[in-house]
Amino acid sequence: YQRRVREAVVSTQSTGDLRAPVIMIGAGTGVSPFLGFLDYIANSDVRTRAVLITGNRYKGLDSIYSSMFTSYHDDGTLESYLTAYSRDADSTCKYVQDVIKKHEQEIVAFIEEGARLYVCGDAKGLSVGVFEVLCNILGSFKGIGNSEARELVTTMKKEGRYNEDIWT
Repeated sequence: YQRRVREAVVSTQSTGDLRAPVIMIGAGTGVSPFLGFLDYIANSDVRTRAVLITGNRYKGLDSIYSSMFTSYHDDGTLESYLTAYSRDADSTCKYVQDVIKKHEQEIVAFIEEGARLYVCGDAKGLSVGVFEVLCNILGSFKGIGNSEARELVTTMKKEGRYNEDIWT
């Protein structure tokens, strides 16, 4: 199973070139494909800058892969491992969109360096929310209007720099 998932996710990186930074965004079961992708990156001869943003309801109940993701962060495979917990009262970020907004400088810097984004999860909430927050932060940082920012993100999709594996 893990091998099949790895092939599917890694094949979305059309050039197979890991020199470009990678931003992975997933909530709930949407984080699962990134296990294989991170294993692929960790075992590659090329070091890439990678950010993982995950969202779950409860830190104590739903973060079943957190120790693996922490290990990837500790060994340098992940430059940043950022989390959101929607139902924990003490969570400063409830959704992955909140994490993106909180770390907007880092995210924009990665995008400016040619990062490839991978968004996995719910089509109605996660996908729409991530698209909107990316348009907002890119528009703000570049000093462009909403329509230009939307076109920029849409162009990233056309170029294969913004990839979604989403479901309803």
